[in-house]
Amino acid sequence: MENIVSNNDNYKINEDLLIYKGKFCLYTNSIIKCTGSIMQKITDPMSIYFTGQIEAEQNIEQLEGLFYDNVELEIVGYKMIDAQIVSIRNNIIYGYVNDRIIKSKDTQVDYIKFDIVNMDKIPARLVDGKNGLYAGRIEFELNDYKITIDKNYNFNKYLKEELIRHSASAITHTGIINRIDNKPFKTKKIDSILERTSLALTFAAGRYVSISNAYGYENEKEIYRSWYIMDTSEYKFVFNWTSTISNFYNFEKYLTLMCKKLEEVYYFDIVASILDWYIEAVNGLNIRNNIITIQTALEMLSYIVLVENENIYSDLEYDLHPSNQNIRKLLEICKIDYSIPGVLNLNKSITNKYKDSVDLITYFRNTVVHPSKSKRNLEFEFEDMWNITLIGINFIELILLYMINYKGEYSNRFESYFFGDVSLVPWNSKINPKSK
Repeated sequence: MENIVSNNDNYKINEDLLIYKGKFCLYTNSIIKCTGSIMQKITDPMSIYFTGQIEAEQNIEQLEGLFYDNVELEIVGYKMIDAQIVSIRNNIIYGYVNDRIIKSKDTQVDYIKFDIVNMDKIPARLVDGKNGLYAGRIEFELNDYKITIDKNYNFNKYLKEELIRHSASAITHTGIINRIDNKPFKTKKIDSILERTSLALTFAAGRYVSISNAYGYENEKEIYRSWYIMDTSEYKFVFNWTSTISNFYNFEKYLTLMCKKLEEVYYFDIVASILDWYIEAVNGLNIRNNIITIQTALEMLSYIVLVENENIYSDLEYDLHPSNQNIRKLLEICKIDYSIPGVLNLNKSITNKYKDSVDLITYFRNTVVHPSKSKRNLEFEFEDMWNITLIGINFIELILLYMINYKGEYSNRFESYFFGDVSLVPWNSKINPKSK
């Protein structure tokens, strides 16, 4: 099968995508008829905006006192859109779309094609590109659907370096959604599938990976469009649990498991919140705030696993335990080693005083939340604080993988440094024969 080609293949890095060009109307306390463009900005923060020339027969003086909020934008072929006007100057109007999704009328399609912004180059199956075979395809199944994602052929080493150099954004991959039985399906289900796929790819990248748009086809004719506003990050390399994985099967299995888990709204909301904190921490944006959110994430995960998922404790029993005891119990259930990693070369005064990594995280968090003049980080250098943060990040990665029952390979940040250098997750029965 030939590679999937984006409908927006001709756009350059950081270039806004054209959604619509032509006549459109804005409805507020007056009707404004315009000719212009609706555009999508794919750089952080992602947005959809409009700009246009107000038609000449409208008296600009009549537009004074116009309500700039509570505006409805009408585009031919799309549902009505919630918007706001930012400015009107020299008969040029400019504004933003408030809706996180704009779309045409839901219908039935044979397949959906969608674009992904700033996904990583990952190990993949061979696919036939315009100049020959290249490793660029991953495939996974989700209930009745098969999702195929191809790396765009022009996403090569040079483009990757340009994206990193300029902290830029671009469409790097394009995917297709089919039913496994190849029957037509309704587009109403697509938004949820794409949102879950985006979140799963985000955790795999260690930064936000967004899905920009979706096109629906019937008999190879385009009959449906939707455009999305999702969290997005500038392209950069982030070392995380996938960085050294060389077998594409691990990615495909992970995507199926994570997308399936995210079907439950309860888990979707929890994972989305934890990933916000995780991304801040793994990108080292604010090391003192990060340790607070890491501790919060570990407490949240301990409740989910120990109380909700595995019924180890009742609510009352859980609440009676100190947080570090609950976190230790969680790590034991997941078979995650919580001793202090020797490779970190922490100061001996630290390793002698604190018995394990849970103690380290708790103490560091407490020095931030409850600062003391006498104990004001006397023991922690910056490198120590960063290493303790990495321990917490490693715990979060493994616990999330445990929750979805992933049993494949991962990059152990304390052991894996080269591509292909991986470990099996610690609850894998090949490591622990008595594991279920």
